[in-house]
Amino acid sequence: MRGAILRRLYNVPLFQVRQLAQQSRGKKILHEAMDHFGGCPSVCGSNLWRFTTLTFYSRSFLGEKPHSECQLWYLFHQFGASTRALTIYGAHPDQYEEQLRRYIDGINPDDLPYIFQNPASSKNSHLIITIYPQEGSPINFEKKFASRRVFDMVWEKHLSRRIDLMREFYYQLLTKPIAAIPAGWAFENRTHQLLRREQTLRLFPILPHTRKTNIIFDKYTTSEAKNTPTEFQLTSSEEYRLVARANLQANQYCRPESSNFAAVDSVLLIHPPSESPILFMFQMAQNKTKHDAKLSGLQKAEGLVVPPDTHKYLVIVTPANIHPCITVPLEYFGRTVDIQSEDTEDTDEAQGEEMDDDQGDTMGGAQWALFRVFHYPVDMDRLFDP
Repeated sequence: MRGAILRRLYNVPLFQVRQLAQQSRGKKILHEAMDHFGGCPSVCGSNLWRFTTLTFYSRSFLGEKPHSECQLWYLFHQFGASTRALTIYGAHPDQYEEQLRRYIDGINPDDLPYIFQNPASSKNSHLIITIYPQEGSPINFEKKFASRRVFDMVWEKHLSRRIDLMREFYYQLLTKPIAAIPAGWAFENRTHQLLRREQTLRLFPILPHTRKTNIIFDKYTTSEAKNTPTEFQLTSSEEYRLVARANLQANQYCRPESSNFAAVDSVLLIHPPSESPILFMFQMAQNKTKHDAKLSGLQKAEGLVVPPDTHKYLVIVTPANIHPCITVPLEYFGRTVDIQSEDTEDTDEAQGEEMDDDQGDTMGGAQWALFRVFHYPVDMDRLFDP
């Protein structure tokens, strides 16, 4: 992956990429980069190495221009900007974003599928489409959207209100392996629209077992049989922006910025009459076979302000035939909870009620008693119904 980024951005020969990796592993360049990141808190974790190599090579290529690492990172991460764009707009990323918006606004929506199929048909298609060499072929190439941010901009402007175009574009993306990720973005965005409608939400419990330091939810028995779903009545809602420690209001569908809640794509608080409040934490998984509910995201969701004794339901939203294995860290519950092991028969009581007597009084036990994981299978034949 690192080598692919360098070769794509700077045409760096493969042997030089390997030399850089060997020379810089754990040495001075990494420490220098960490010093640079002191003023750039958005660059962290797994992105550190990618950005280190990016800025290391940009020094000579960009001619020591006054581009800060934050500006370069913003352009590259948010918009998939090319080397040429980094050179021209590195000190003024807002100008690049404005150029991108003008191009997207000027696209004829009906031309979008053709532009993605044939980028040469549009003069500035490089602003939204990135071309990669096809694996195993020196002359063929693959295409994908430059970034999630760019895809969402195109979606909001042209696709979100055109069901026919949305359907055509989605199935066009599904035919290309390299476009599987943008197809997942399309599935997620469309599902957000559906979940904001007035409807009866039919969910199926996913039953758990323990494995070392995690709880694994992978028993889709009721979902596969479509037996006795748990039903909840939803009202229609606008979409609201979710921020950390927000005071949630009932029946308001909220979406966070993609990087803010690692385990949650949206939340919805409901308060059924004469029942406890319920916080749905939706997680989309269009084609995953395994999904880790990240501890950091779950803990951020815990910081949301909800009524006392609110039940928290992690809802995995997938196409009807997808059944991902969901891993939830035991650490999220504060201490180990007592549920059935892998070699015992699962029952509905296994999800949250089978604990030691003293655990129900602990913080971890209280969280476990209010926490469940559900499956929401989406009928793909009706995904694009008006």
